[in-house]
Amino acid sequence: MKRNYLTIKMLAISGLIFLFCIGLYYLSNLVSERRAYQESFLADISQSQISRQSIVSPYIRVPYQQKNDCVNQKGKADTCITKKWFYLGAESTSWETTLNVTNDAYKRSMYRAISYNSDMNAIGVFNKNQLPKYDYKWDEAEIVFPVHDSRGLNANPTILIKNTTYEFNFTKDTKDKTGFDFMVVNATQHPELIDAIQQGFKFNVKLNINGLSKLTLIPTSDEFKYSANGNWEDVKYDGQILPFNKKSNNQKFTAQWNNLAIGQNNLSRLSSCTNTDCFRSLSSESLYTNFDYESEKFGISAEFLDSVNIYSQTDRALKYGVMIILITFASFFLFEILKGLRIHPMQYTLVAFAQGIFFLLLLAISEYYYFVFAYLLAATACVTLISWYLFFIMKGFKSALLFGTIMSALYVVVYFLLQSSGKTFLIGSIISFCLLACIMYLTRHIDWYRLNQPNDHITPR
Repeated sequence: MKRNYLTIKMLAISGLIFLFCIGLYYLSNLVSERRAYQESFLADISQSQISRQSIVSPYIRVPYQQKNDCVNQKGKADTCITKKWFYLGAESTSWETTLNVTNDAYKRSMYRAISYNSDMNAIGVFNKNQLPKYDYKWDEAEIVFPVHDSRGLNANPTILIKNTTYEFNFTKDTKDKTGFDFMVVNATQHPELIDAIQQGFKFNVKLNINGLSKLTLIPTSDEFKYSANGNWEDVKYDGQILPFNKKSNNQKFTAQWNNLAIGQNNLSRLSSCTNTDCFRSLSSESLYTNFDYESEKFGISAEFLDSVNIYSQTDRALKYGVMIILITFASFFLFEILKGLRIHPMQYTLVAFAQGIFFLLLLAISEYYYFVFAYLLAATACVTLISWYLFFIMKGFKSALLFGTIMSALYVVVYFLLQSSGKTFLIGSIISFCLLACIMYLTRHIDWYRLNQPNDHITPR
């Protein structure tokens, strides 16, 4: 048994590391469960109060009648008259949006939802168009302004045409069918608009709307410009095009878009929609549902993210759990070899439990307080507990203090790895190399064959 002491000890340590990895797996499941609770909260907010917003830039649609060959009820050839719509996009549109973003408006226990108030203003021009020759019903023409979730409107949007302000009103198109609340200004109620729609006009649209975490604007004009600014720093841009200019600092952001192609493509897609799934693919409704129709992106979007997502950060920290326990056990083992100490596997186990509870404390505290404070508190508690315990195991203050210093440095390194996501791989590789170099240096004079005797130890020269 004495001859196999080192082998048995290393097998026992390997077994403890394996059990620790199983514990990390269950902790990772716990993080996923807590994240699911947060997503459920966001889904409830989306369904009962407010959701992500998708806004389609205003366009004109004009009904016309088209004659087609068909078969009547008697089975004889006949001529049918079908009502269709012709869609017209603006020549140019320039949007300016100011957003007030907060995570205090919607809260439940420790969970918060990021929401915003958006003050939007658009100026543009509809030019006179050469239309195909159809029997147009100009008195039924409409200026259409679709909004995904009208619950966020603080007032009906308005459009200024030839010094007259018109208010958009809702149509009978249901959101269940289209995913949008359609608002229109029509020539039936405002006959003076018939001439403007036929000849072209300049317009100014104003809109104030609330939404949840993400704002998408779907352009429908030939030329499109968009400028957005707000009081949030961590913003994710997505969609058909990305901003050509963007800045984020000091809890503020600005972004500008410019494009000459996507507007007409979007209008063509919108005009060809004949089913529910097609309309919904243009909206943000798939966020908190099982709907998975989207195969391509529409519009341009700005999504406001948590600067520190506690569940993502904790999950990332768990990935360093194996490294933490390996370094901890390696330090124990070196103390055992270099100082001639006998550390029982049970003592290894208790220290491993303390390391596991660090992650549990980190998750629990960070749900109520800032992540950096939670990390500091959890790390301090675990390092203090382990150092106090080792004071009795190593029978000396200096050894316990040295080990506590090593543990503190380890937690500091892990925290900086969590914050430097762009260079984590590089920094982690360098640290791994340095740690291996230190172990090789400290053990360079050790005769490992002699260590099979439990009382043998070699101190570096």
